[in-house]
Amino acid sequence: MPWRNGAGITHEIVREPAQGESFSWRLSLAALQVDGPFSSYAGYQRCIALVEGRGFRLHIGGARAQELTTRGNCLLFDGASETRCELLNGPCTDLSLIVREPGLIEPASQLAIGKEEEMRSPASRTFALFVLRGGITAQSPGRTPVAHARATSFSLNLHDTLLIPAEQSWSVKSTTVEPAQILRLSFAVP
Repeated sequence: MPWRNGAGITHEIVREPAQGESFSWRLSLAALQVDGPFSSYAGYQRCIALVEGRGFRLHIGGARAQELTTRGNCLLFDGASETRCELLNGPCTDLSLIVREPGLIEPASQLAIGKEEEMRSPASRTFALFVLRGGITAQSPGRTPVAHARATSFSLNLHDTLLIPAEQSWSVKSTTVEPAQILRLSFAVP
């Protein structure tokens, strides 16, 4: 879908609700091709993570500029802040989580997944597991996912995402020799 300011395109991964102008939360990938402003999202919190490219610098309101130069680097900020992006050395791709206030986004975690590990989302929080490098298998040890009544196991590869609703537990492990690198985003919606 086109950006609100018309300066680029966002590929939505998931949003709630799935249709309409307004949303409670959205997870998406955006291609940053040129320097320019970010769209304004007054009434929302935002988390931006670098997933491809050599990085960019964000100028947010009157605060000191912040650089995201390593895959998985994240920055949380108010969606109403005037935000301008400056590419450091060519195009980039970012992962963006936007949550309507009074919802919240917790600082993201980068995890190296080798052997089997349990991911349990706390009460009233949703986890989004985004694959930055390698691949993982994810299995629901207890309940079957509602959206996939017959599926209890998924294989996720580069840039795939698994949502783990509040108080659910999933086991994940790498499908590659090297540990997989994932980004775990935790958020709550109003």
